[in-house]
Amino acid sequence: MTDIVAIRRIIFLLLMCAPALVMAEEWRVQVADPYIDIHTGPGRGYPVFNVAEQGAWVTLIKRRTQWIKVRTPRGQTGWVHRQQLARTLDETGNYVALEERSLEDFFRPHGELGVMVGELDNTTSLTVHGGYAFTENLQLDLMWTEAAGSFANTRLINLGLQHHLYPRWRISPYVLIGAGSVRVEPRTVLVKSDIRSERGAHAGLGLRIYLTREFLLRTEYRNYVVLTTDNNNDEFEEWRTGFSVLF
Repeated sequence: MTDIVAIRRIIFLLLMCAPALVMAEEWRVQVADPYIDIHTGPGRGYPVFNVAEQGAWVTLIKRRTQWIKVRTPRGQTGWVHRQQLARTLDETGNYVALEERSLEDFFRPHGELGVMVGELDNTTSLTVHGGYAFTENLQLDLMWTEAAGSFANTRLINLGLQHHLYPRWRISPYVLIGAGSVRVEPRTVLVKSDIRSERGAHAGLGLRIYLTREFLLRTEYRNYVVLTTDNNNDEFEEWRTGFSVLF
């Protein structure tokens, strides 16, 4: 149960930490429009607490999707929508191009973090995963899965390779292979049973659906083969679905 509590804490942190694109360095720009609205947070639902008038210099700190965090000359920080900064000037007097981000931004190497729930051999499973896409088509994934059944707790730690068949599609299928470890801890108290730790391999397929440019729904099927020491290999299946953030 301790492992499951730890995973739940990790999930909480992932959900609380929305992805933010940090700029390589702070950038000063001059407001060219009559004024820009500065919100308390990155969304139109956050109230406007300040404005920067034409001619004022603001510092761009970081970007989160279509919202940019700025600092005013008085040191106040807030969030401005990208469209309101489309006509700002740099220190040379030229217009600054704050282009809209697209899925093209993620066709370079990037990371991924996510959580998934599913069914592992008729038992509810919970997975935390992290990945790194080093090409358009190939991504490495490290996954930690816990499944607490009536008779045993199962833990899977797997390193896998995804091959994205059509990476530029908004609904993108992929195939996967990998290997790792399987730990089965019996829960029965009537009969003494040993904890089993075995090696395993898996293969499967999945589907990635981009809900936004940095947030996606991911669902997949996996078939596992457990390589036991008595040459009587076990086999089981898992379906899982969940959400991931890209950074």
